[in-house]
Amino acid sequence: MIRAAANLAWALKQQGADAMLSFTVPECNSMGLEMLGGHRLESAVDAVLNGNAETVLILENDLYRRLDLHTANQFFNHCREVIVLDHLHNPTTERANIVLPAGTFAEADGTLVNNEGRAQRFLQVFNPQGAIQESWRWLLQLADVCGHTFLSSLLHYDDLLRAIAARYPVFSGIDTITPPADFRIAGQKIPREPHRYSGRTAMLANVNVSEPKPAEDADTALSFTMEGYRGEPPSSVIPFFWAPGWNSVQSVNKYQVETGGPLHGGNPGKRLLEPNVNGQTKFYTNIPDPFIPVGGHLLLVPLYHIFGSEELSIHTPGIAQRMPAPYIMLHSEDAHRFQVAAGHLLYFMDNGHQYALPVVINDTLQKGAAGIPVGLPHMQVAEAPAAG
Repeated sequence: MIRAAANLAWALKQQGADAMLSFTVPECNSMGLEMLGGHRLESAVDAVLNGNAETVLILENDLYRRLDLHTANQFFNHCREVIVLDHLHNPTTERANIVLPAGTFAEADGTLVNNEGRAQRFLQVFNPQGAIQESWRWLLQLADVCGHTFLSSLLHYDDLLRAIAARYPVFSGIDTITPPADFRIAGQKIPREPHRYSGRTAMLANVNVSEPKPAEDADTALSFTMEGYRGEPPSSVIPFFWAPGWNSVQSVNKYQVETGGPLHGGNPGKRLLEPNVNGQTKFYTNIPDPFIPVGGHLLLVPLYHIFGSEELSIHTPGIAQRMPAPYIMLHSEDAHRFQVAAGHLLYFMDNGHQYALPVVINDTLQKGAAGIPVGLPHMQVAEAPAAG
């Protein structure tokens, strides 16, 4: 399908139409993870099942959403120690020997690479309570405990970014996306809160009526206060938009070169993947054969739902009520072939395991294919597309 789309775009280009393709990735940092390299999840599973590894470290991932139920259970049954870093309670944390509380995006500093190949920095909004901290900080502390000299020497996020850029040339420049932590304007840090911010003194009034000292931030040029530089900061560290006489977010216009244009100082982020201006693209000749249904088999294809397929939605009761129950979708001709009707249970085999799901009929689905929803709780089947 990708090659066919590329051929179509190329043909339109030859006819003078400025056609382009835009590819999306499954999750917010899928592109960055791929650029980082490494092995697939299946390699880690094989290493554990074959006895080549006993201890696993799982970073903010529920493996029961990545693997089918049987493979996930087999994987954990072969692990001697399971260490999980996460901010959600899920089936994977239930199998962990140690759970380290990781900060959410609002409680952490980090960098991700979007589908454009642009590295973007996200900045901590507030200090979390208790032992919660960034995953990268937990990992550096674990490295220190394990006696890893180089990693234990990295104290702040700027140090980590420089180390990544030096180790992986593809990420060159990610340490310059935002000003360093020691950046100051007129000797002042940039406040996260607007000068009209109110209620700060009342936040902890139930604990202590005296105002505590604001938390210090050694990793960014921002401060957890309303005090600091009041002018327009660099575009990559703008904490909020505010301008006298402008309503709400309309004040963003004052931060732009022109209305709807780029920010003063350029849009934040750094593109790590640039087009080859002089490159030549030709038609793809190895186009896959069209799909042809085979006998009593079905091709399991993924179906995505706004509510349920996205991981966070299942943790919010009001939103979780809107997600469907597990099902399998068939074309009416396939349903007739397997002698099932809407609502009947269809028993099928996938990777040697039998499943049963109620049937939903939809003739917009390709004949010979069976749609299964992705990410729903208790779905058990995670691998798609796959032959069933």
